[in-house]
Amino acid sequence: MKIEMIIERTKTGYSAYAEKYPVYTVGGSLDELKANILEALNLHFEAQGKTVTEQDLKITLDLPQ
Repeated sequence: MKIEMIIERTKTGYSAYAEKYPVYTVGGSLDELKANILEALNLHFEAQGKTVTEQDLKITLDLPQ
């Protein structure tokens, strides 16, 4: 299962949201954002007993050119 997360740059860092799930998070740096993404997804899937790892992520950057 690959979960696509769209990452956008904000004035205070980065934000991310999942295309197919009601999961949103923010972070001041990309490392912080990645940790927050995994935490948010694992909280979302906790009731189903699923665990999400980095290998389950598909990251798409939506950064202005």
